[in-house]
Amino acid sequence: MSPFKSMPHSDFEVVSPQGEVRAKGRGIFSAEQVTVFDEKLLVFSNDEIRRTIPSGAEDVFTVVDPRFYGKMAGIPAHFQIKVRRKGTFPRHEGGYYNISVSGENARVNLGSTDNSSNVVTNSGVFADLIGAIEGSIQDGSEKTALIEGVRAMESAKGTPDFAAAYSKFVGAAANHITVLAPFLPALSGYLAG
Repeated sequence: MSPFKSMPHSDFEVVSPQGEVRAKGRGIFSAEQVTVFDEKLLVFSNDEIRRTIPSGAEDVFTVVDPRFYGKMAGIPAHFQIKVRRKGTFPRHEGGYYNISVSGENARVNLGSTDNSSNVVTNSGVFADLIGAIEGSIQDGSEKTALIEGVRAMESAKGTPDFAAAYSKFVGAAANHITVLAPFLPALSGYLAG
C-alpha cells in the first residue's frame, strides 16, 4: 500500500487568471506545496488553486512553480506544485474573476455598499456642442444644418451608422472648425465604439 494514500487529501479547483476553472483534482496540501497524483492535471504558474474548507470558505493559493515528476522507485507520477497562500475567502470570491464595466456612470463595488447617486444630463458632448453652435454661429441655415448633424450623431451613437453621421457633420462643419475643433476628439471616440 502506498504511504500517500493514508495522508489527508483535499478536493480543489485550478482557476486560470482569466477566471475559468481549468481543472479539478485531489491533492495533499502542506504549507507551501500541493502534491497531486494526477499526471494529466492542467496547471500553470499564476493559476489559483482553491480548496473548500469545512466552514464553506475557500483557501486560495497562487501557483508559483508546478513541477511534474515521472514514476520512480515505487513513487507514482505526480506534480509537486509550489504555492503561495493568498488567504481564506468566501466561496468564489477574492480571486480571479472577470468583471466588465461599461456605460455612463458605471461602477463596481466589491465588498461594499453603493451609496452614490447618478446625475445624468443631456448626453454631455452633444449638448455642449449644440450650445457652442447656438452661441457662435450666426447664419441660421448653417446653424440649423449643424444642429441637425449633431442630433443625427447622437441618435446613431453606438451603432454602425455613427461613422456616416460623423463624416457628414465634419463636412458641414468645415467653415466653423475653430468653434467645433475642441469637440472632435470626444466625437471621434464614438467611432471606435
